[in-house]
Amino acid sequence: MARRGSGCLTALALVLSIAFVALAATLFMLVANGGGPGSPEDEGSPERVAAGSFDEYSWQELSDIAGLIAAAPSDEEGRAVASQHGIEVGDTRTLTLGDASVVELRVVGIRADERADGGGVAGLTLMTSPIAVRPFSDEKNEGGWESSDLRSWLAGEGASLLPDELVSRVVPVLKVTDNAAVRYGDSGAVEALTTTADALWVPSVSEVCGEVDWFAQEYGTTPSASSEYVDFRPYDEALSAQGEQYEYFSDAGVDGSGTSGALVMAYGGTACNWWYRTSYPYALEGWEQRMVYQVMSSGYPGMTSGPSEQAGVVVGLCL
Repeated sequence: MARRGSGCLTALALVLSIAFVALAATLFMLVANGGGPGSPEDEGSPERVAAGSFDEYSWQELSDIAGLIAAAPSDEEGRAVASQHGIEVGDTRTLTLGDASVVELRVVGIRADERADGGGVAGLTLMTSPIAVRPFSDEKNEGGWESSDLRSWLAGEGASLLPDELVSRVVPVLKVTDNAAVRYGDSGAVEALTTTADALWVPSVSEVCGEVDWFAQEYGTTPSASSEYVDFRPYDEALSAQGEQYEYFSDAGVDGSGTSGALVMAYGGTACNWWYRTSYPYALEGWEQRMVYQVMSSGYPGMTSGPSEQAGVVVGLCL
């Protein structure tokens, strides 16, 4: 006669045997596919980035964290991911360039830019202090930012100043700009805005200042005989439609109407004017050049300059 409980022991042994076989098969598959604990694929994965601070992470780690932020279901959850990793808007770190100069790199936005490949948002938007002082374009500035010497320089020589480990992880994004000028009196300035895909770029008026009313301040909101009854409101609308204001500048109270310490930038230890990518929205018959907007060295947010003048190059990029 079989002993009482022997059936239970047999069943238990069978279950344990099945579990052992399943575990062995799983481990075999992991090893066969190069996985398992300590495998190269696990190294540097976003989930394994230890919480630190913006100025401590490697470029690979920042890229991984930015990927997690971008993959979050909502802006709120993406911001929470950034906070969990010790990253907040306004955080800074130093960046040594290829010419041995040192600039500042700042977080200006989280999930603020659209990827050029259609893959959704970029996780982090960063901005440097000026990496060089250069002209925007030639005297005529035909084609605005899209055709500018500055854009070409950033895609080549300018990019080579930045660390390769950073540049190789930059995510190209879409940038809206008034590349083509409209004729004076034309109300289609907003419709004339076009989009480029850029890995490195300089910010627009609206990305720094938000909505501006510079033309209304100068010419009023009612067409008059002194301005040939031109309605200037579309020009303010065009200046204000070249990207949402970055959170860093919004938090700093930058609004396009007054001097701000957040806009004071230095190159080589000396405060300097720096370029927007935004050009004057319209052209007059017989004009020899199309002016470009700058931030003044004092931190005043809006002035125009000839495109061949020298000014600081503040670089934006996304991870």
